[in-house]
Amino acid sequence: MRANRGRGVLTAVVSTAAVVAGVGWAAPASAAPAGLETVTQSAANSSVDKSALASCPAGKVVTGGGGFLPAGSSAAGRVGLDRLEPLANGTGFIATLREVGPVNFAGSWGLQALAQCATAPAGYQVVTATGAAGTEYVTASCGTKKVIGMGGRINSGLGDVVLDQVVPSFDLTSVTVRAVTVQGTSPTGWSATSIAVCANAPAGLERVAVTGTSASDPSDSHLKACPAGKGLYSAGADIVAGNGQVLLTAINITGGNTARMRADEDADGFAGSWSLNGYGICAS
Repeated sequence: MRANRGRGVLTAVVSTAAVVAGVGWAAPASAAPAGLETVTQSAANSSVDKSALASCPAGKVVTGGGGFLPAGSSAAGRVGLDRLEPLANGTGFIATLREVGPVNFAGSWGLQALAQCATAPAGYQVVTATGAAGTEYVTASCGTKKVIGMGGRINSGLGDVVLDQVVPSFDLTSVTVRAVTVQGTSPTGWSATSIAVCANAPAGLERVAVTGTSASDPSDSHLKACPAGKGLYSAGADIVAGNGQVLLTAINITGGNTARMRADEDADGFAGSWSLNGYGICAS
């Protein structure tokens, strides 16, 4: 366990459910699927771990969302996402960023959370699955329904374990998350939770993906847009061969139809080759 940085202290910000235009990467959503809109909420700059909740307006449910470290932050490589959670009751989306590694980061940094909210599609349901302690891969299944949204959460990782993967299956029947232990730590007693937002298949439902190129770079980012006429229900990402030394720092949705994702090598860099893949779930 690394030096004390007040990891038991987690600042949290609760959204007022207002739709905020153009904060960081976030932007208002398009009109498809029915009622789709993006709600954002920021956590103020500080030097501690933090969460933010973006709440959906009354009469709508969460389908997905994200969280990100603002572009250009000096905390890149020092923080990682360990919670990207569409709430079980459908009211919003929580994102959490934590400082990682054996040495405290003295600088201040911020967090932006966002929720994709829409009129509830038929059969709407949020399904969760939690693995046994120390289990890296956990899958939540929608059964006979289809995945329209995704998320994941690390339980009791406290910055020593972060999310490495939140990915919908090719046939949109399940969501798999991966938890990784960051360099220089040896935590115990943690677990991972996978979250699938399920529904009867909406019109035009499809998974879109962008595949990164393997290299050793300080950071990597991608974007992937839905086909014309479709909106984005949810976004996810997958760090390939990061070995706990590459941190997921952004899952974002812009314009209501484009998924953006970013990962950064940790503070002392990573000599190995790695890549970043991105995923979106679109519908009309």
